[in-house]
Amino acid sequence: MDATEADELIHQVAGLRRRVRSDRRATSLPLFVFGGITLLDALLRSLLDPIGTVLLVLLAPAGFAFVALSSRRREIVLGVGGRTRPYTIAAVVTLVTLPVVFLFGAYELVGVGLLVIALMQRNWYLGVWAVVYGVVGGLEALDAISNRLYGAGEALGFARARDGYFSWSSSLVYGTLGVALIGAALYARRRETAPT
Repeated sequence: MDATEADELIHQVAGLRRRVRSDRRATSLPLFVFGGITLLDALLRSLLDPIGTVLLVLLAPAGFAFVALSSRRREIVLGVGGRTRPYTIAAVVTLVTLPVVFLFGAYELVGVGLLVIALMQRNWYLGVWAVVYGVVGGLEALDAISNRLYGAGEALGFARARDGYFSWSSSLVYGTLGVALIGAALYARRRETAPT
């Protein structure tokens, strides 16, 4: 084998590696799932406030389980899949820690779960979005971002001090977070399906 053939073989192996990684969809699927759950949470927060605030707590284990089952099914059908064990463990942990989650918030727990999975997969893109998800969700659980929106609205003349807080500000923050995750998932999906 000469240098040209060896170089071509290395290029083919690299292309095969990219195709296998894209078939796993290890990045886009969890971002789509939790982006969708976050959008649903934002919608229900504005419509049914008491129910909307607990929706993510109830759907977080289901989201992790859905990703695990989808990855497992993909592995059976295509023969290519990711490790489903971290998502299964995350589903069980979020289910078992529901009382703790009610005290501290589900966004932080989901963010930590996704971050641990990203570290196990060596998936920096998922890791970055896991941190964004946990930090933004955690700050909004304390109304830190909503309060800044109210202050900005008052400074710009959209709201006066006697009007009180925007009733939909929390939904706006979580909705924006959900849209950002879905946008990140679309970008990851495009990279996963890009021709080699």
